[in-house]
Amino acid sequence: MMKSLAVLFASYFCVVPAKASSSIKNLFELNSAITNATSDAGKTVGFLSQANYQSVQSVLEESSANGGSLIVKVFPSSSIVEELVKNGSLVAGLFTSCPSNQQNEFNLFGATIVAPRSSFFTIANTSSPVDSSQLREAWDAAIVRFIEAGSFKNIETQYYNSDGFDAVGAWTCGVNPNSHPFPPAGQATGLLQRVLSTRVLRVGALGPSNWGFQGNYQLTNPAGLWPDVMNRIFEQFQQAYGTDIVLTRHFHFTSADVMNDVLTGNTDLTEPYWTVPAFHNNEARTKNFDISCTVLGTESCFFTNAQVAQVAQTPSSNNDDDTFPAWAVAVIVVLGSLTLLGVLFTCFLISREKSGKPIFYTPLNERKGAVTSSVPSSVVGMTVPKASNGQTRGSIDAL
Repeated sequence: MMKSLAVLFASYFCVVPAKASSSIKNLFELNSAITNATSDAGKTVGFLSQANYQSVQSVLEESSANGGSLIVKVFPSSSIVEELVKNGSLVAGLFTSCPSNQQNEFNLFGATIVAPRSSFFTIANTSSPVDSSQLREAWDAAIVRFIEAGSFKNIETQYYNSDGFDAVGAWTCGVNPNSHPFPPAGQATGLLQRVLSTRVLRVGALGPSNWGFQGNYQLTNPAGLWPDVMNRIFEQFQQAYGTDIVLTRHFHFTSADVMNDVLTGNTDLTEPYWTVPAFHNNEARTKNFDISCTVLGTESCFFTNAQVAQVAQTPSSNNDDDTFPAWAVAVIVVLGSLTLLGVLFTCFLISREKSGKPIFYTPLNERKGAVTSSVPSSVVGMTVPKASNGQTRGSIDAL
């Protein structure tokens, strides 16, 4: 009972700052919150790449760049996005898989869209020295064998158990190695011939960034889900053409720069995590590039702050002593206010008494039947000699 009274008193008389809250638990609520937000933070969603946004933009509120409310921001690190969502600087974040949520800090919900992932190549042109047709065929053969050998299943299981990563086997190529042979090395042309002669496969990549379990490319030997996918596919490529071939990554911080390198022949292909339903220079990527067999599909994951703002709460209880009707709350507030006023008035009376100016003092000469006497003010407070019989002579008390 006392605990409940204390909480009620504190909630009535005190103003307690509360942490920003979010009740956004699905895509409909997210779009509604963005539309009705009055601050930039309430309109801003964080992504790890522009392509990640483009893969889900059809289900989101229109962006500010197109006259809508949504503010799109791209960050180099998943940890940055998570922290900004927790402190209220972002209304939501989006990853290709849900972040770790062991402390239940986030509301997690799917984007309702499966985005296939694959490597991108310059469009095949047999008359060009950077013709990609045979290299793409070889890379498709490596991807099909990566899937058929069980490497995809093993990687998915590993990262589902450790980090909750849930991929979709959205294949665009039949998983049959016999249907996807490697082009013979002796007949190689275009980019494949260049790779086999230099023994280097040049791969365009974003970063170097740290995306947590999905890939830390800031390490000398990148580690994580996507580096594992790339390594297993590249191993199949090496088995066909030689283990002395090495893979080098050419990093850029924007998807556009990475893809421009592919178009100009500075790199041979992109990483296999590239999102297919996205854009390059405001055009569909598939219009200007050829793509490999898809490696996997992902339903991207939105996450919002799950922390609920509270002024004061007591643990739920089945004890009726902790349940107050509205009239009881009103009575407690009124009684508390009256008590406070009473204490303040008492303190005021005491203060006046001590200063010699009591509120309820009536002068002696105004009392009914009082005997008046002129006593010099100099006598007041003096010690008066006593008579021999022990009585005081001239004492004020004798009047």
